[in-house]
Amino acid sequence: MAKELATISPEGLEIANAYLELGGIKEVSEQLAISEFVVSEWLDKREVRKYIDNVYFDSGYRNRNKIAELLDEIIESKIEEARESEFYTKKDLIDLLVLANKIRQDEKKTQNDSTNIKTQTNVQINDGAAFGSGNYGKLMEALMKPGTEN
Repeated sequence: MAKELATISPEGLEIANAYLELGGIKEVSEQLAISEFVVSEWLDKREVRKYIDNVYFDSGYRNRNKIAELLDEIIESKIEEARESEFYTKKDLIDLLVLANKIRQDEKKTQNDSTNIKTQTNVQINDGAAFGSGNYGKLMEALMKPGTEN
């Protein structure tokens, strides 16, 4: 899946980077000399949250590739240990495989949720009546007749 380019304002980028560096709204507020409310509002914006999430997922052990590689190494070492000692429980290996599968399923679900675009279809019915048919249309026509006083 190709990575989308994040569109983020310079202000949002500054606040997001300060938040990533300092780790708290109060600290960002003090460093940038703006109110905590303003910092909080910026951090609640979709594009700023997305930027922060991308930085978390692309760095350190939060990186999904690093997590997968580390988990694969652990599974491989458990299998090797089991072969060498010829003493192991299947539960240990199954627990690790279940964890690896759960992580992959959660990642797929997250990707599907972020790319799932929901649409809305609005329908307008033009049946020829100026105010529509039904009680509202009848009322409006009665009110708009010449000779009626309001």
